[in-house]
Amino acid sequence: MAGADIGTMHAAVALASSLFERLDDCPFFIKDAGLRYVAANPAMARLCGVRDAAALLGARASAFFPPLVAARYEALDAQVLASGEPLTDRLDLAAAGRGSAAWLLFSRHPLRGEDGSIIGVAASARRLAASEARQPMYARLARAVAQLEARPSGALDLEGLAALVGVSPSQLERDFRSAFGMSPMRFLHKLRIDRALPLIRDGQPIAEVAQAVGYTDQSAFTRRFGLVMGCTPTEWRRDRGQHG
Repeated sequence: MAGADIGTMHAAVALASSLFERLDDCPFFIKDAGLRYVAANPAMARLCGVRDAAALLGARASAFFPPLVAARYEALDAQVLASGEPLTDRLDLAAAGRGSAAWLLFSRHPLRGEDGSIIGVAASARRLAASEARQPMYARLARAVAQLEARPSGALDLEGLAALVGVSPSQLERDFRSAFGMSPMRFLHKLRIDRALPLIRDGQPIAEVAQAVGYTDQSAFTRRFGLVMGCTPTEWRRDRGQHG
């Protein structure tokens, strides 16, 4: 990391620490490009099952979370690093290796150096209140989201997905709108666009990207991309190309 980027990272850590230090129900962390923690607040330390946030510094998620959980978290971090775009309001049941499980809505954002290159990722979460976390809706949503994330390029089978989690299709629609402010179909489109961003950034042909993430033709993908991102895939790549 260049000297200017180190200064940028230190400034981000200092600002974030002052903002999140006293928020007991909002875990927060910053990781560098190697996915090592460089900042965390006490709420994140508790989630990881340690007393002091300093214990996280320099370590990776695998030091605190079960292997599959750590791999899932780092895959999301890596996606933000690769795409340069945030991932917002991802519902997850966080289960620390030595801590207690908790329902969280996580959002991850890229950190950029002075030259615009991505140097890390910052994340914050809202811990659901106990009354919310006990609602069966969140257990259903976690299973539904996991199924969609496992096969984002597949067609949405709303009836099959609803049957998998034990509710009617209309109830599942209501659950998604209540938790995420969008329908299951729109949520799936967002997942697909999230998966497409690193491929576009890496220079893959747009038609191939469209096929890879589940769209039958490039025009349909371009229309959906525009609705989600506010620009075409080519425009997005050109803009991000300015940052390397």
